[in-house]
Amino acid sequence: MIRWGWLFVLGMLLAGCTVLPAGGKPDRPHETAIRQPEAKPLPKDIHLVALGDSLTEGVGDGEGKGGYVGRLIPLLAAEDGVRTVTVTNAGKRGRRINELEPVIRAHQAELERAHIITITIGGNDVMNVVRSHFFDLSYERFANESQRFAERLDHLLLLLRTINPDAVVVLIGLYNPFSTTLPNIPEIDDVIVEWNRASNAVLSRYPRTIFVDIQDMFADRDDLLHRDEFHPNAAGYELMAMRIYEALDARKEWWAN
Repeated sequence: MIRWGWLFVLGMLLAGCTVLPAGGKPDRPHETAIRQPEAKPLPKDIHLVALGDSLTEGVGDGEGKGGYVGRLIPLLAAEDGVRTVTVTNAGKRGRRINELEPVIRAHQAELERAHIITITIGGNDVMNVVRSHFFDLSYERFANESQRFAERLDHLLLLLRTINPDAVVVLIGLYNPFSTTLPNIPEIDDVIVEWNRASNAVLSRYPRTIFVDIQDMFADRDDLLHRDEFHPNAAGYELMAMRIYEALDARKEWWAN
């Protein structure tokens, strides 16, 4: 009886033991890792405000597509995560930089909610120097006006940043359509370069700003100009829109996220 009792106790002890695999750890149910899908950003409605002169208005666009602004809209709308693009175009032919502040104040509500602000300004300021000093033009006169232009630009950028600290501000530089109209100023290319350099220097002092240089696009390219030999034609505006879009796409995190 004692022998059978020990056998009974030994059997009970063996039944309570867990058989371990070769690795020394108990078997566990098969585990499957479940990866949660990455959350996609919600579709965004982009608001663009275009300020400036005749280039923003689209003068010279024989196709009637609204110049660079009208061509920029579908490029932005095709971006992933963009649902709609709405535009306020406040461009007007003949506008100079000293006439831009009232326009900004008149469109303050639109600027407050803008994600992108584009500006073309300066071409008429250059032409004003030509008209005012046609018979005594000099590089120095352009350089002096360039400095005054930069000071006004700085004031306008400060105003825009006060209205909207987050929008991307895109300033499109000047190009030279004057090679045939200003033969007595052979340094006109240098004038445009200096004007753009001064503008870019002002822009660099403010966050979330982009300077788009287009001077090289129009160099020796009369085929990109309207018959007035001043404004871009449809092909010129097409190239402008693409370059502006490329600059914006390189900083997409500033406006599309």
